Amino acid sequence: MGYYQGKALEARRAVRPRGTVLGRTLRVLGVIAAAAVLAHVPWEGLRHRFAVITEVRVEGARYLDAQRVGEVAGIHLGDDLFHLSLPRARQALLLDSRIAEARVTRRLPRGVRVRLEERLPVLLVDHGVPWEMDSSGVLLAPLERGVVADVPLLVGTSFRGLPAGTQVESPAVRRGLAWVRSLLDREVELGAQVSEVDVSDPDATGLTLVGGTRVLAPAWPSRQRLSALRVVLADLKQRGTRADELDLRFDRQVIVRPATPTPGDTHSG
Repeated sequence: MGYYQGKALEARRAVRPRGTVLGRTLRVLGVIAAAAVLAHVPWEGLRHRFAVITEVRVEGARYLDAQRVGEVAGIHLGDDLFHLSLPRARQALLLDSRIAEARVTRRLPRGVRVRLEERLPVLLVDHGVPWEMDSSGVLLAPLERGVVADVPLLVGTSFRGLPAGTQVESPAVRRGLAWVRSLLDREVELGAQVSEVDVSDPDATGLTLVGGTRVLAPAWPSRQRLSALRVVLADLKQRGTRADELDLRFDRQVIVRPATPTPGDTHSG
């Protein structure tokens, strides 16, 4: 057995290809030559010329525009694509009170993609001037001075001095947000008809409709009572009747106080 193994080893030595050392030497020399050539390539200049940002694609924005998003993230056209810090750009976006979530990725060959989840305003609040608030109670500074979303105003509490991005969880805010959710319910759909939600009274909530009608309601919303309000409003509209006040505070009934006629309301036939 030992003699057989020895013969096998000798056979392996016999078939070893010639020129192995020469081949390795040539390969090494080739690598050295290639490295020398690559070392003289102006990589920095090529990168500054070709690996630059030429497009910033913003997805998911509703109120924010692409230019503002790029400025907040610190992403500018012409910047070095590979010097861009994606985590730093994302963190800068998350510091904006209007952005709930963000994702920043490179979009080869020379683009950047920013995917946003914006905080959408559902209420206006008193901050000295009207500010906005999202559905989780986060304060949003206006995008432009004097320009706010067309959503109901929360009356009866003030937020002056609180910075943008603050999440307010006071009882008044929780009640106001509960009313907004109920008014926007698909079975109610009265959100567009309400201009104010008054939570100044802890035992009752007042609604002001776009047409000026005042609605007196219990402190917390009820789908049953809001559905009844919807029916009454539709009936008044069909009759061409205006109401000064609607009272929902009593179970299973809506009290209507018609608007007092004025001389301008009288038309001769």
